[in-house]
Amino acid sequence: MPDGDIVHDRLRRLYHEPYKWLCQGKATSDECARAVLGKLKKDIQNKGNLPIVLIQSMADSLIQSVSTINELGAKEYAALSMEFDRLVQQSDGRPDLKELALRAGKSILCDLRYGQGIDVGNASGLMVKRYINEVYESEFKERIPLTSKHYAGVDHATLSERIKEIEPHIRIGISKFAEDATNKHGVARLSLPKRSSQKAIDRDEDLLAG
Repeated sequence: MPDGDIVHDRLRRLYHEPYKWLCQGKATSDECARAVLGKLKKDIQNKGNLPIVLIQSMADSLIQSVSTINELGAKEYAALSMEFDRLVQQSDGRPDLKELALRAGKSILCDLRYGQGIDVGNASGLMVKRYINEVYESEFKERIPLTSKHYAGVDHATLSERIKEIEPHIRIGISKFAEDATNKHGVARLSLPKRSSQKAIDRDEDLLAG
């Protein structure tokens, strides 16, 4: 397919290159994953610090509640959910970004309520990780199937399998971005994982849990 043709009309241009790599099947899973992560990094940085700031506020509210009351009940969880809504509503910025941050915050709150073993002390980092994963899913992965014909004539099943193969690398990259954004209080200085670390870890599913 000539470069001038439509690559994928439901996928933002930012992600066209890694999509083409996955379709062509010439690059390794590691190379394809790093191409996706490079674009995801740029996407997160372009979206700015608003979601990180909101997440930090939600995490602070959660930590304060847990420190005041050892065991939260239904009343406290409802109050926290309303507090998350209030923090988002009172902030200025793009509604879609505020919604992504809110979904990340409430997903952690929900997991905590139903006994998923959430580390409350790292609530901010966990929420940021959920946020970045939401961006990956909504901007790239979930858009891939939204076309009747893929680039280079690859079929849906083959492309789906290639996306599954890059997932361990993607999860490691998202974790690294979340760690950077949390520790540095913003998205300006995100970095990709080192290649050697990926190759050493991506075969061990236990290390990818959470």
